[in-house]
Amino acid sequence: MKKLLLSITLAAVAQASYASVIITFAEDPNANLSSLSGTQVFNFNTTATGKNANVGWQGVGTFDQLFVKNADAYGGAADALNPKGSRYSLQGAGSGVLSSTLKLDTESSYFGMWWSAGDARNVLEFYNGDTLMGRFTTANLMDPLPASYDGNPINRSINRGEPYGFINFFGDEKTAWDRIVLTNDGSSGFESDNYTSRVAAWNPLVDGALPGVPVAIVDGGKTVSVTEASLEGTRWTLDESSVGAIPGAPVPPWSLLAAFAAVFVARHSKWMPKLA
Repeated sequence: MKKLLLSITLAAVAQASYASVIITFAEDPNANLSSLSGTQVFNFNTTATGKNANVGWQGVGTFDQLFVKNADAYGGAADALNPKGSRYSLQGAGSGVLSSTLKLDTESSYFGMWWSAGDARNVLEFYNGDTLMGRFTTANLMDPLPASYDGNPINRSINRGEPYGFINFFGDEKTAWDRIVLTNDGSSGFESDNYTSRVAAWNPLVDGALPGVPVAIVDGGKTVSVTEASLEGTRWTLDESSVGAIPGAPVPPWSLLAAFAAVFVARHSKWMPKLA
């Protein structure tokens, strides 16, 4: 009977978890663009430096406010026209902008950005209406990255104490957001560049395996760090052969569902009947 109860609980948690499933992968340490196809990119290069209001991203959405800076040690992804770094977005110290909100024209299930000079005061949130779909900080997203991400990739000796990396945010086929909020409390800076969006969710049969280093998964509002090993055998796997065999959309890792089941059982033990 206890096994049956756990199975029922896991099934209930699995269904509930579909309300908000976002998994994050970091691209190669030297990459500052997404490897996903069919996306649209906003790179700030044609946006005036300083504070800007109501900035449109054609075909994607509108930023309520942005502060744009020229490249320095903390931000500005390099590209062919700007090998020493390009303009980038800043929330926090010295900007007069503590929060920037991107309101999307259409609910979307993919977002990516080059998150540079990650520190403890940076917060990224995904909403659908008033519902918080996922909340990410440097602590749960950037800190787990290996040392190969530390320092500005233009010269790794620059600001070597903070991570730099392009982070992908993939919602499953039942997870979408219409608003993205970047916040810093003003005690430091939230530097980022090359915002990348796509309406369609990741489809393993079309897009192939997820790229790079697995970092974290949000399931039912809880953010948990993940590794390639913890994803093995799931539909979020990096195994190309497993991806090719997938008949449907991704589901959360079994280990994560088990963890949620334990929490579910503990929280509801008062009303659950005692079983012999």
